[in-house]
Amino acid sequence: MHVTDFHPDPYYKRKATLESGCHRLKGEKDPDDFRSKRKSRVDRFWPTRDGGDDDDIEAGEWGTPISDCDSPITLVDLTFEWLKKEWTEQVDFIVWTGDSARHDIDRFLPRSGKEIFDLNKMMAQRMVETFGKKVPIIPSLGNNDVYPHNIMEPGPNRVTQEFLTIWKHFIPEEYRHVFERGGYFAVEVIPDQLAVISLNSIYFFVSNTAVDGCRPGSGEPGDQEMEWLEVQLQQYRDRGMQVHLIGHVAPHEGLYYDDCYVRYGDLALRYQDTIVGHHYGHQNIDHFFFMDVPELEAISNGASAAANGTLYLEIEPEQKLAHPSSGRFKIFGRKKSATLKDQLRKSFAGLPGPTELKYKDYAVINVAPSIIPTYQPAARIYSYNITGISLDSKAREEGVYPQPDDPVDEMRKKPKGNCKKPENWYKPHCSFKTRPRYASPESPSRSNKPFTILGYTQFFIPELDKPRNSEVPPGWEIEYTTFKARSLLPDSLTNGIHKSYGQPPPVPFHLLPAFDPDIVDLITDDDVTLLDTEDRVASPDSETESKKQAFLLAIKRITPWKLKDLTIKSYVNFARRLANDKKAFRKFLDYMFVSSCPGDTC
Repeated sequence: MHVTDFHPDPYYKRKATLESGCHRLKGEKDPDDFRSKRKSRVDRFWPTRDGGDDDDIEAGEWGTPISDCDSPITLVDLTFEWLKKEWTEQVDFIVWTGDSARHDIDRFLPRSGKEIFDLNKMMAQRMVETFGKKVPIIPSLGNNDVYPHNIMEPGPNRVTQEFLTIWKHFIPEEYRHVFERGGYFAVEVIPDQLAVISLNSIYFFVSNTAVDGCRPGSGEPGDQEMEWLEVQLQQYRDRGMQVHLIGHVAPHEGLYYDDCYVRYGDLALRYQDTIVGHHYGHQNIDHFFFMDVPELEAISNGASAAANGTLYLEIEPEQKLAHPSSGRFKIFGRKKSATLKDQLRKSFAGLPGPTELKYKDYAVINVAPSIIPTYQPAARIYSYNITGISLDSKAREEGVYPQPDDPVDEMRKKPKGNCKKPENWYKPHCSFKTRPRYASPESPSRSNKPFTILGYTQFFIPELDKPRNSEVPPGWEIEYTTFKARSLLPDSLTNGIHKSYGQPPPVPFHLLPAFDPDIVDLITDDDVTLLDTEDRVASPDSETESKKQAFLLAIKRITPWKLKDLTIKSYVNFARRLANDKKAFRKFLDYMFVSSCPGDTC
């Protein structure tokens, strides 16, 4: 499971105005000493319920989508109730990628370091209460989990020391000293087979002016973290393990210091056979993008990758004063969404043709949508290949996957800079020549093997802003899934495993839309074949058949992409489809904004 960006706000008030950050009712004054007159409700885990007339409703009971307001505690409670009911017995591990404190959007109610720590303590407690201590939970620091936001000094510091206590159940003992120094650590979620490395992306984040990037040999926190990461990847690879990399701020060009971006990309490509997934949050927008050799060379040479048709995200400071009289600040979320979607389209269209593209030169970065209702709240459930995951000792000793031939012969013909200079060490033409590169087509990131990510199902809360009786809270539903329909359907299960698919179902059947156990035995192979095509489902001729068709149509609706897996090749083919099919790209945009912006309105 991947959840991110809860942003709980104990001061959120139902019926409050959006202009006040959902903190005050219409007509309520903004006294400068507002904070001192109001008791914090962090420890109570619940917002106030008082308010004005119904005609004055602004902020919703469960949250306010398409706004800058944070998450009410009602939404936090609703989410954890759903997680506990549906997923505590289903998930192997949880990645939780930061921002578990509210934004600083109200100058009359400023944040403090203590409040940020208290909110994170609350969220960590809720995680443990929900999943217990046996399910691995791997958190990472968000840029709003520090005070002031974005700014984190080199460690050890108060932030790393406080979170070492707050996350005492999550950080393995052997990584406690590493975390205290830099805020990053690793967890073997399946011992000797699968690990998750939690990175502190704040040290890479260009908005963190307390540090100066990842320049090799500089001793900066980012430089130390990259050196540590390379050691971890090599050690895990030597043991024949696979790794997920997680963090808060994704490695978008424009969000990372250039040298941090290039060094991350260097490791992502050199350890492509070891890194099975990259998972991030922060932006609230559901999307994926590629890191590739041409892009890294362009950035290394001081050019924007946008000039080469690859992704470039122009970013402004995270918070801008919206209206001087309002005391509110705009938060990162939508103001750069136009740039992002245009650059994604350009990036996908700029992919080389099938005969020219080299899969070893690409890494896929996934950015998940958030719990905070910047759009609609969302969370992801991933499924991965579990067949044959016990690797024998000989495979571990020799390295699980065969080494490819030297991939940089063609690059040596055209020198692109003196590789003896530190500024060129991590440019691909130097790095790939002087350091080992592991990019086998037989690795789980490239072909369907044990630990390959097969797909994910994204859940969301639709129509969160619709008026509702407070006695009937909104529910979590499937927004879409990357799987083919066949893998979701009941199909002669044997000991809980699909006979035709070889895996447990990616989603419990009762969570599928319009599911009715009475019609399971009526679904035929012909029905399933229709679901994986663009053909129409036949018209029903009985009540039972009507129920079956309603279920099949609902499955058809949530399976728009029908990807066989989430390998690099599958993502490249998917990106090409999005670039060439306007209808598919419009659907992709709908999902980017969590089905809250029909068409191209966001």
